[in-house]
Amino acid sequence: MCDIYRPLYINKNPIMHTTIETAEMIKYASNSFLALKISYINEIANLCETVGADIHDVASAMGKDGRISDKFLHPGPGFGGSCFPKDLESLIAISKEKNIPMETLRAAKKANNNQKAKMGTKLENLINGSLKNKKIAVLGLSFKANTDDVRESSSIDMIEFILSKVVLLGYDQSQMPQC
Repeated sequence: MCDIYRPLYINKNPIMHTTIETAEMIKYASNSFLALKISYINEIANLCETVGADIHDVASAMGKDGRISDKFLHPGPGFGGSCFPKDLESLIAISKEKNIPMETLRAAKKANNNQKAKMGTKLENLINGSLKNKKIAVLGLSFKANTDDVRESSSIDMIEFILSKVVLLGYDQSQMPQC
């Protein structure tokens, strides 16, 4: 396997020899940690908004600490995609099956769901009132930039919220032909 994969990873992470169980746990643990990091910075962003602090300065300063890094320290509408939600849920299920409490994982999932739910209220506050009879465009349906993957995308939650407020919705089908 090393001979097959080595040319693809010349300057990337080293290849690690391990068991299937450990490899699976590495994937779940890594993605769940990143999901935790996203949930954490989103909660810090919400607190900063309340106390008048600048989340971008806070995140920038945190990211300069070598123990933390600036990767995944960008506040937003919550994580989505094909891996983070699924891997977080898998690790929660494994921990439950083995009777090992993983409260931080449950908290990250709850925080992410709360963050997605807050986005509609933030939109209403931004326009100072009701969304009724407003025309709103949602730019970017995917869960992150430079992909067409809409699985678990926060944009889908936002669209559902907007539609529940009887808003006209449009999107550019040339940018997302599969929609």
